[in-house]
Amino acid sequence: MPRLQPPAHPPYPLRNPKWMPSMSRLLPALLLFLLLPLTGVAADWDGKPNRYRVRVDAQSTRAVVEADLWQQSDTLSMYNVMEVPGLPNGQASLVDGMRVTDAKGAALALEDLGAGDYAIAGGRRIRLSYSVRLEHDRYPWPAGMEEVSYRTDEGVMVTGAALFFADGDAPVKAPIEVDFELPQGWHARTPWTRIGGGDRFRVDSRRELVSNALFLGTAQVETFDAGGVELTLVLGQRYRKSAPLFVDLLRTQLASYADLFGGPPLSKRYLVIINEHESGDGGAFASSFSQFVQGDADARNRVIWGYVMAHELLHFWNGLSIVPADHREEWFKEGVTDYLTIVTLARNGWLDENLLFKRLENVPRRYLIARYAQHLQMSVRDAGKDKQPNRQLVYGGGSLAALALDVALRERSGDKVGLPEFMRALHAEFAKPGKAYALADLERIAGSLTGSDFSGFFAEAVGNTSYFDIRPSYAAVGLRMDSFVEEMFISREPAATPVQQARFRAVFGTPGAPCPRQ
Repeated sequence: MPRLQPPAHPPYPLRNPKWMPSMSRLLPALLLFLLLPLTGVAADWDGKPNRYRVRVDAQSTRAVVEADLWQQSDTLSMYNVMEVPGLPNGQASLVDGMRVTDAKGAALALEDLGAGDYAIAGGRRIRLSYSVRLEHDRYPWPAGMEEVSYRTDEGVMVTGAALFFADGDAPVKAPIEVDFELPQGWHARTPWTRIGGGDRFRVDSRRELVSNALFLGTAQVETFDAGGVELTLVLGQRYRKSAPLFVDLLRTQLASYADLFGGPPLSKRYLVIINEHESGDGGAFASSFSQFVQGDADARNRVIWGYVMAHELLHFWNGLSIVPADHREEWFKEGVTDYLTIVTLARNGWLDENLLFKRLENVPRRYLIARYAQHLQMSVRDAGKDKQPNRQLVYGGGSLAALALDVALRERSGDKVGLPEFMRALHAEFAKPGKAYALADLERIAGSLTGSDFSGFFAEAVGNTSYFDIRPSYAAVGLRMDSFVEEMFISREPAATPVQQARFRAVFGTPGAPCPRQ
């Protein structure tokens, strides 16, 4: 699940998991720049595109990258670098033979600052060459190799962040082109715009370059339109027979999300890559997501793989079109996505009442595991600062807060509005380049929809470190939660009022009932 890639319109620097570079990393770059002669340093972009050529060897063990770039700042970076055992500089530790020259071929000084950053005198066109060892799947990445790179018998899944260096600061808005030279029979599958009939692409931005999953190889591909977007599905060999199941769920959920948010996501073209791995996890990127499925994908285990798929798909709206200002609202990005995934799967008939209640039992269970098994004492908001170790609190606590918010909106408005109306208002205001929301915006929108003050609600649900009791929210939709330690049981409350029963139907529909697709 997503998580370290740059957001849609990053309001804060995200070269790697550190929000800001340290002075110890910036000073070498500054000194290097001051020591270089000023003559020959161009101040303005030369008007030429930035071009990358990627050549993968026949054994798919190495990718050689050559780049012709306008380097504006004094830092050249590999993005989203994550340190893991054996790789002190994360993905950058798999880069060999880094060489950089100016446009005339003269070698340029390059200072390794660590964590994938290099100091270089900017304001000029540079030519860069290096190779990447495609060994990422040998290492225990915090968010899983599905968010970095892995190899299969049919090719290589690799993220742009694992392949490309780019300007480490605010770059010029130069056109970007990427050309792949691949083994015979291979093709590049990307969410980018293809140029001509080969494996050459136009990329809209640096974010689209580094924050996307790509597949290079021979895997089966299906492309279709749904929910206002063009979606390309790349399937590992084991899942070719399951294509109709995937397409059915993707079409249904995309249409539901477009209705839920009041329109399509910012990107109009998406890539989905599905392969086999025991983790069964996934990760969303700017215009793509990468998913693992454990074993076969069939109707019986759709409750697992379909949930992951629906969650990652919803991130195209909440997380990549609507972007939080900083880590403190990770709970909203992940928790609201989790809750709305449950809601829409139930409304679309993918979850019957029994499976719905199991999903609703998991929500407080994750929260209790975080509080009482992991002994996480920070607030749900603060847990987002280190999301992977704190994921049970981010996801579980965030989902509890989302459910409670949905109920509170309905109760305070006389059941005139709920979380869907809230998300439409948020999408209308913030799904725009350069805009990001903060907690104050969530409070303001909730207040404007209901005419009440929500600051106390958010302080209790996600702002403090005490236990948040979700039972009143379940009761408000006619459900009862019984629990003992980590055991949770959700059931219908026989004494539920007509208002509570109607509220349940307004939120979840009739779980298991055929939806319009059928």
